[in-house]
Amino acid sequence: MFRKAISRSFFWLVIFGAVVLTVRNIPDPFQKAVSAYRNGDYVTALTQWHKLAQNGDVAAQYNLGALYASGRGANASYDMAHEWFLRAADSGNAAAQYEVAQDFEFGRGVAMSMPAALEWLRKSAHQGFVPAQIDLGLKYLNGTGVEKNQAVALSWFTRATGPDRMPPVIYGTDAAMAVTGKPCVDC
Repeated sequence: MFRKAISRSFFWLVIFGAVVLTVRNIPDPFQKAVSAYRNGDYVTALTQWHKLAQNGDVAAQYNLGALYASGRGANASYDMAHEWFLRAADSGNAAAQYEVAQDFEFGRGVAMSMPAALEWLRKSAHQGFVPAQIDLGLKYLNGTGVEKNQAVALSWFTRATGPDRMPPVIYGTDAAMAVTGKPCVDC
């Protein structure tokens, strides 16, 4: 009886091991799409990410938006790009929130709306997405859609670059003068 139990346990252990090895060798659909994209097979990448995106995969939704925006794998469509970016943005993806902000600012796939652009830009910036932080800083520096405020601009630039790195190194002479009141010497 004891011997039979050990044989049965060994049998199931071998079966379990075979299943684990088989499952580990099945390519992940997301990674399959990444590989296709890297190999320039944008149609396959689009097809794979579309399946995943429809099932709520936020990264796939973002990537699908990027493919539609660039026209890789399908005809370029800002409408479709915005739709997929918005789905990912609604799920909290900071990069997608930034893309949605850009869509509203420049009228890509939606009617232009600076208030909507700023709303999405702030969501992205507050999550630490550096391009959104820089963009928001520039908006406060130039008064684009918001009241000019150099202190708020500097705050966003500092958040984007870190406390030890001065914004003028990134933003050039005009921004250096506007933010710090001093000309940029090492721009």
